[in-house]
Amino acid sequence: MQVQSPDPLSGLRIWCCHELCCRFKMWLGSCVAMVVFLYSGSEVLVTDYHFLDTLFILMLFGWSVIPFMYLISFLFSSHTSAYIKLLLFSWGSSFHIKHANVIVFLIIDKESASKSHMLNSMMLLPIHNLGMSISRYYDFQQTKATCASKKNVPIFMNCSEEGNVYGLEADAIGRFLIAMAVTGLIFFLLIFLLETTSWTMRTFVFRSIFFGIYKKFNKERVSMELSVESEDEDVQNERNRILEYPQESLNSTVLIKELAKIYFAMPAVFAVRNISVAIKKEECFGLLGLNGAGKTTSFQILTGEEVATSGDVFIEHLSITKNVLKVRSKIGYCPQFDALLDYMTAREIMTMYARLWGIPEKQINHYVNKSIQSLNLEPYADKFIYTYSGGNKRRLSTAIALMGKPSVIFLDEPSTGMDPVARRLLWNTVTQTRESGKVIIITSHSMEECDALCTRLAIMVKGKFVCLGSPQHLKNKFGNVYILKAKIKIDKDENKLKDFKDFMATTFPGSELKHENQGILDYYVPSKDNSWGKMFGILEEAKEEFHLEDYSISQITLEQVFLTFANPENTEAHG
Repeated sequence: MQVQSPDPLSGLRIWCCHELCCRFKMWLGSCVAMVVFLYSGSEVLVTDYHFLDTLFILMLFGWSVIPFMYLISFLFSSHTSAYIKLLLFSWGSSFHIKHANVIVFLIIDKESASKSHMLNSMMLLPIHNLGMSISRYYDFQQTKATCASKKNVPIFMNCSEEGNVYGLEADAIGRFLIAMAVTGLIFFLLIFLLETTSWTMRTFVFRSIFFGIYKKFNKERVSMELSVESEDEDVQNERNRILEYPQESLNSTVLIKELAKIYFAMPAVFAVRNISVAIKKEECFGLLGLNGAGKTTSFQILTGEEVATSGDVFIEHLSITKNVLKVRSKIGYCPQFDALLDYMTAREIMTMYARLWGIPEKQINHYVNKSIQSLNLEPYADKFIYTYSGGNKRRLSTAIALMGKPSVIFLDEPSTGMDPVARRLLWNTVTQTRESGKVIIITSHSMEECDALCTRLAIMVKGKFVCLGSPQHLKNKFGNVYILKAKIKIDKDENKLKDFKDFMATTFPGSELKHENQGILDYYVPSKDNSWGKMFGILEEAKEEFHLEDYSISQITLEQVFLTFANPENTEAHG
């Protein structure tokens, strides 16, 4: 639903489309039921225009049961699990409610108040109302037909009274029909409330109630966990800039302000701890961290999936806490796990999203074809999505995220499973999108990808930013070593290898041999007292003496900077 919500009303539109589709299926099912009744000895339900009454009962059941199932579906996070469990629930409830009715009638006294309450509570279940309506309508018409024939009339059958099957008497069906009509309306209203106010309710519960109570009784721990002392200088400067200046003067498309998330378990888990950053147009911001660092939770808050415990996120000056539906209309989202419909083609699903975004009908074909070409999806555009490889599904999810005119695009590990050619094509597309004035926020486990795409990035450890800046800035600041790769010719004199190692130890104190293989040596050389020019000069003079065939000096990579922070000991040292 999150991916299919490009505008504030699309949630309700999607529910209405589902409702119309289910209504049509319900009508087909009712027609099949008519045929079953006709040929199963229950022809009294379909003859003499009784099929109109039976059809009316089935339609009322559909009106009630469809929103009822929608409501229950909110309890599940997996559509597969929901489908199986709801199917079992429908089958099981239809079987057990009949027996529950018999037990209530036989065991509980007729005038008992508890009996009345139990029977009335059962009327909240659509399957109960259907069963009672069909069975009592059948009994009524069967009695009427038997009395009319005046043949073999049982002694217990009362033919002197002619009742109304739609009445409110105990043996009539009126109250069950009213129950289905009323509960159907109530269930639809509840869905509407969930769609329009669930975010507000969740925000109030988590921020005002849970956090308020927890903070009152755990003030010291909250203060310690959300402390911003001893943080990196760049992170502190960004925080101060955001807190000191008005939002309008920051000129940012995305503003994250003192964002925190606490999961109120036993004990409480501080997943995100007061992070702040302002992201401008034409920026690609990377969010990096090990599993459990807080980047996934941060991403979920930014996309409106999770409620922040404190702090706020502003997208084009709109608070996600107060205006989540409007904010969702301004973002494109490629989730970590592909939210695709298996039995649609890429062309069909992109056309659907183009319509959801409100792209004019005349422009849709051109727009979809352009999107397909940009990520080289032409060979698969008209094939069912379930036939796609993981990489092709990621490409399609990214193409969907880039559709429409979102101001901010969130990409959660977009290149997972892609081959190098497809990955490079994706990078080019993302770069072009960023240069068109969009903001890209990306999470990835590929440091090469972040180095290629990100104009700025932050590394998270234990819910906090431990560094912030451009990839080059971070490599300059935290990459306190050069990487020397040297190849020694050892065919004639293997002692030269040992001599070169001694030379490195004395000439570059603190240098560390990381890897050695058949005369090829990898060294980490401290950059503190050594410049590029100095190292090149020394090694050029030593080439002949140590039979140095080839060598290269390079800066530390972004991945090595990341691994520095990933090591807890190094993290403490930087802190």
